[in-house]
Amino acid sequence: MIEMHFQEVTDAQKIYKGLLKKVKALSIDYIEVRNEEANVVSVFISEKTNYAVQVVIIPVLTEFIIKNKEDNWILDYIENLFYFTDFEEKKQILEITKALMDGNNPEIPAVQNVVPRNQLIMEALQDFLQVPISFSFESFLKFRMRTYNEILLQIIESAIDEYKLEQEYQTFIQGLREFREKREPKLDQLHILHDEQFYFYNDSFTEIKRDELFKFIDRKLILHQPMYIDSAVLAPLVSIAPKSISIYTDQIDNGMIQTIHNIFLENVTIYTKKSFENRRLKAKKI
Repeated sequence: MIEMHFQEVTDAQKIYKGLLKKVKALSIDYIEVRNEEANVVSVFISEKTNYAVQVVIIPVLTEFIIKNKEDNWILDYIENLFYFTDFEEKKQILEITKALMDGNNPEIPAVQNVVPRNQLIMEALQDFLQVPISFSFESFLKFRMRTYNEILLQIIESAIDEYKLEQEYQTFIQGLREFREKREPKLDQLHILHDEQFYFYNDSFTEIKRDELFKFIDRKLILHQPMYIDSAVLAPLVSIAPKSISIYTDQIDNGMIQTIHNIFLENVTIYTKKSFENRRLKAKKI
């Protein structure tokens, strides 16, 4: 028998219902789940004990921990270890942490080789659950989840770093947006062809060469920016401050294109790369 004691009755009920659902889904008739005391869940296994633990008990407990406990632990770390108390800040860091935990942004070095958290929880349960057993679920969470908690803390730290970078980026974008809005446009229309590099064209589709682009750059823009500003694309573009920008690309998720769009907002229109020549020819005929 496996007997689990819970501090919260609602936790016991969720585990009880989760176990019943799992047993029914797998059509297992040698597992009996009881919730006779409000905060106690008992599981009776008449055969195939190891199999039952592996396919029923551990998956249900793992899913419960991730869905019902993890968010609170993350928020507790964020507030009490890293001292973020603003609701919106905590919410954003929580969302980034969950995304990293789910395996998104694998290019971030700190999370590249992290063992998936469901695997960490399952391994902790496998090491602990020796049938028969009677235990406090909260004690298990407190004393048997050390590796999981270490990894969780590591990922939260990475999430906070990402959050700070995002805040810096937003400040950077807002600064460029304000700089652009105060300037008199040097050109009304600008066409940008993205073909590995970025090529600038005026309203008649005549290419603006690099040395000519550099002449547009306002040095104050570079001097007063807290972050590095790209001198080949962003600096001349913001300095020109065109009323309208047409971008021709097959990579709309490109970081520079996203940045340009964030700065110029509704003044940016994106086309496919192959449409560039058609529009250029039409402009030349006119």
